[in-house]
Amino acid sequence: DFLSGPQREHLRACHAPRCVRYFVKSHGRQEWCKPSCGNRARVARHYERTREAAGRG
Repeated sequence: DFLSGPQREHLRACHAPRCVRYFVKSHGRQEWCKPSCGNRARVARHYERTREAAGRG
């Protein structure tokens, strides 16, 4: 069974906004279940930074 096997230790939740998927982490820096989730997270982070900068200026 997958959830009771050795890969259970590598099961992670995706860090992307609004993503509810889980994935098996295959390397140390993996944070997202797929590349499009990584892109969505980076775009959201950029949007927050530019919004904060516009609020200060």
